[in-house]
Amino acid sequence: MKGSLFTKILYATDLSETAKKAARYALSLANEYGAELTVINVVPDLVEEMSAGMGYDLASHFGQDKLSSFYEEGLEESKKAMIERVHSVLHEAGSELENCTVQPKVEVKVGHPVRKIVEMATEGGYDLVVLGTHGHSMLDDLLLGSVARGVVKKCPMPVMTVRLEK
Repeated sequence: MKGSLFTKILYATDLSETAKKAARYALSLANEYGAELTVINVVPDLVEEMSAGMGYDLASHFGQDKLSSFYEEGLEESKKAMIERVHSVLHEAGSELENCTVQPKVEVKVGHPVRKIVEMATEGGYDLVVLGTHGHSMLDDLLLGSVARGVVKKCPMPVMTVRLEK
């Protein structure tokens, strides 16, 4: 829709209850503005996570090629399952909205969530990023809100955070 405030919306989800609530906002905005909606789910890089947790570089010990081929096999199946789950959540959220005709694209990326969300939002020319934030208590804000806080801090475009009601 030419001249519309939002033409491309990126909805980032971890499939938590908060993220499901944020799905309704993303779908509603995309429907209202006639915007393209893309959903991103970021899966952590397990080799990177395990290496960081152990303080040991697994890739150099076992060989990057060997780890990559082992990891890629399981990753493709995980991506398919994740895409199915995302579509299920979107269908559920969309059924709660009147006349929602949005057909979102779904992307599953591997890596650091903040980095991947900001990278996709920037490189894809999105007008808005929508994501959920936990925000139950000060401790939750410190521990669980790090992805939302990082995206808000680093994204050059507007970010809508949807908080789960207590």
